[in-house]
Amino acid sequence: MRPSPPDLPAFAVPKFAVPTFALLAIILVTALPAASTWAQVAGSSRVIPNFPRPAGSPDPALRVEYSNGSESPPMMVRTAPGRLEPLYRRSPDGGYTPARASGYRIAMTSCPSMPSVSGDPRTRMIDLAAAEWAYFGLPVLDLSVEPAAIVPRLAQPGEVIDIIAPRSNASIGDRVLRQAPRLGMMEDDGPVRATIAGYWAATGSEEAMRVQSIVNYGWHEAGWAMPWSAAFISWLACESGWSPQQFHRSGGHYDYVLAAVRARDGSDPAYAYVAYDLAETVPAAGDLLCTARGSSTFSTIADVRNMSSDSLALHCDLVVKTDPKQRRLYGIGGNVNHAVTLTIVATDAEGRPLTDRDIVGANRWFAVLKPRQGGTAAHDLNGTPAVQSLYRNYARYATGTRAPPPLPLPPATSARPKDEPVPVPPKSKNKAKAKSGTTASEK
Repeated sequence: MRPSPPDLPAFAVPKFAVPTFALLAIILVTALPAASTWAQVAGSSRVIPNFPRPAGSPDPALRVEYSNGSESPPMMVRTAPGRLEPLYRRSPDGGYTPARASGYRIAMTSCPSMPSVSGDPRTRMIDLAAAEWAYFGLPVLDLSVEPAAIVPRLAQPGEVIDIIAPRSNASIGDRVLRQAPRLGMMEDDGPVRATIAGYWAATGSEEAMRVQSIVNYGWHEAGWAMPWSAAFISWLACESGWSPQQFHRSGGHYDYVLAAVRARDGSDPAYAYVAYDLAETVPAAGDLLCTARGSSTFSTIADVRNMSSDSLALHCDLVVKTDPKQRRLYGIGGNVNHAVTLTIVATDAEGRPLTDRDIVGANRWFAVLKPRQGGTAAHDLNGTPAVQSLYRNYARYATGTRAPPPLPLPPATSARPKDEPVPVPPKSKNKAKAKSGTTASEK
């Protein structure tokens, strides 16, 4: 049963702190069930609103098919590099039969899945990312405001006492969350399992699905065992119209970032993206912003070129909007808090993201991948069909309930001012540095 719409909440939010689309996200998930679908998690009282993709948007779930029971292939385990062997189980007659587990398999490999796709792939990636963000329920992770752990810390003269161990503080380790995140559906929610499998299908590999079938065999309805953020970026590239020669689709960010570094070096003139160090340029809508993750130590694109890190773990978000005047940047990425999430990033006055060298707990941003074609996206997040639809739906809701009308969306303009140079001259290192914390964008 669909719950009745709650009363529209009152908000006291500083105008400079929350852009129109972010405020719409907060309002819509609490006040607009008529414009959304509702996901009810089995065995739980949690009710999560999510929003249909705009008409004409591809559905990642159509890229996979679900095999159940005897229809499933035998479970395979890796026994050596490049070697897989089937698992067996004892049958009632004392013999052994292949163990089979339900799971997803690739059903569609075409990129894009809709042949009529045309226009600027960079703008289409922004449109697709916004649609998936809405489908996941508009989760937001604000890393831009003053540091505050989910469980507050106790301040004493000259020191700070952790009330609970940092590693137990919402599983964030030493990282400091700026603000409690607004959560949507997560990877273990039924309505998005096939969606994430569809992201994986765009990489052309069933490895993650094979591993997941084994996990689900012992733990039903578990979240995805393998990080899927690179698969999400690969799906965006696939559906936006980039060919395999223009974008290296992969389950690991390192592969397509390395390809962009080689394009910068001139060894791959057909590649769609060119890599820059963060000090060389300012991110714009349609760029990919990348950070080191986990135990990796990448800090420049030269490190990627030379593989000078024991771990190759990276994470990249698609930049969907920048606001240098308010010192904010907005990126959408996969597997951020187990979902497709909008992250709000603090920047300097030029629009360059602040890193863990500047503020405690920030991501270790170091690279920007820019489309080789130059120019700007036709619009940023505000102009996407998903946000425009959310705005119209809320305007109708407000009219029918005599609620305050929404703030007007900015006019649809290009994503970057025409007179803004790209790239800008390198910026000198900040003199004031805060103690850095461990950062992991995923999970």
